[in-house]
Amino acid sequence: MARGFFVNLLLEIAINILSWLPPRTVIRCKCVCKSWLKLLDTREFVKLHLSKSVPGMAVVRSNVETNSYEIFEFEDKLDLERHHLRYSSVTKFVFPRAALIRGSANGLLFLTGKRPCELYVCNPITRRFIKLRPNIDSPRSSSDKVAYGFGVTKTTGQHKVVRIVYDYKFETKDSPNIRLTESRCEVYTLGTRTWRSVIPVALILFDRIGIFLNGNLHWLVADPSTPPQISCFDLETELFSTFFHPSLVNGGSVGSLSALAGSLCLCDNSSEEKIIIWVLGEYGDETSWTKEYVIKKDRDVCRDYMLVSPIKIFEDGDILMEYEEDLLFYYSDKTKTIRKIEMSCLKLVVEIIFV
Repeated sequence: MARGFFVNLLLEIAINILSWLPPRTVIRCKCVCKSWLKLLDTREFVKLHLSKSVPGMAVVRSNVETNSYEIFEFEDKLDLERHHLRYSSVTKFVFPRAALIRGSANGLLFLTGKRPCELYVCNPITRRFIKLRPNIDSPRSSSDKVAYGFGVTKTTGQHKVVRIVYDYKFETKDSPNIRLTESRCEVYTLGTRTWRSVIPVALILFDRIGIFLNGNLHWLVADPSTPPQISCFDLETELFSTFFHPSLVNGGSVGSLSALAGSLCLCDNSSEEKIIIWVLGEYGDETSWTKEYVIKKDRDVCRDYMLVSPIKIFEDGDILMEYEEDLLFYYSDKTKTIRKIEMSCLKLVVEIIFV
């Protein structure tokens, strides 16, 4: 190839060629020259590369600094026997603050610090980050709760952070029913540097972190006096709505939401013998919930009444799962068994999130 061939290509063609590169190679390409660095930071390249990229896994590294992170990609082929041994590091970075990864959207990570007002959005590839300063005061009483969400609008591609502060109390001293006494919600759109107040949700949320899917954020509703339902926030219209989900075993509350293979998923761990995974077959149709997996528990791997979240389905039907935010295990669809994933050689722990 002649010297200068790539330089003389049309911008659209150069972006298309580079968009096929894996993330690790893209990182190296940014060091080639200033023109490549500028090109690889453009919105056009990022959007095209994300459309072709395979989701990865971001984790907090243990036994090192609490603000050290690493991103991995899993190899996914039908002939692999042990998926957890087939991963490779994409990049490592040290965040300048102690923070936990709370969500991701289109390659950006949303993190929270030790205090409810410490919010960050970070690009793990460029290592750049911004700190967000909410307008709403931090909780002052023990019953105050804060819920968060992070995602991208479907039409405009804007990244938004949602922060909900609410308070509640029990209707009577011995009653399990709870009543919302105050609710406030604000939205931050990246690039505007401002928070805006919106009409808040009139329900008590079980989840602290909203699950992003299809341009919406989703939280399980915690009120036992209402039918089992999910609170949904449309990032485009900035309006809340609700829809129903299947009842948990024995009316339990040990359930978690996740986005799995492009579908909304409800994982029920309130049974003593099994983990049940429900999948919403058609988004927007609450009658399309189906029971996709019933996984027999292994007491040595997964205890009862702890939150379990599936985070990846492999091509052969195996499922990678997160347990209590600090352990990984996977379910083998072939043997119908679950096994803990040992990543001790890399000294890795939690905050598993797709990027």
